[in-house]
Amino acid sequence: MTDTAKLRKAITDSGLKRSEILKRSGIKAYSTLRDKVDNNREFTASEITKLCDILCLSNEQREAIFFANYGELHSA
Repeated sequence: MTDTAKLRKAITDSGLKRSEILKRSGIKAYSTLRDKVDNNREFTASEITKLCDILCLSNEQREAIFFANYGELHSA
C-alpha cells in the first residue's frame, strides 16, 4: 500500500510538474497517477522503479512510501 502523504510530499519536494513526472514515468494520464497515489490502483514494479529515479528517492524512502503497511498508515 502506498503512503499517499509521503508520496505527495516527495512529488512536491522534487519541484517537478506532474506533467513531467507523467512523461518520464510512462504513466499515460494524470487520472491514472492520481488513482495510484490515492491507492485506488496499484503501481507496477517498473513504475515504482522509474518514480524512485525521477524523485531521487533512497531505498529507505522507497520502502516507506511504496511498501507501507496498512496498520502503519492508520496507527497514528
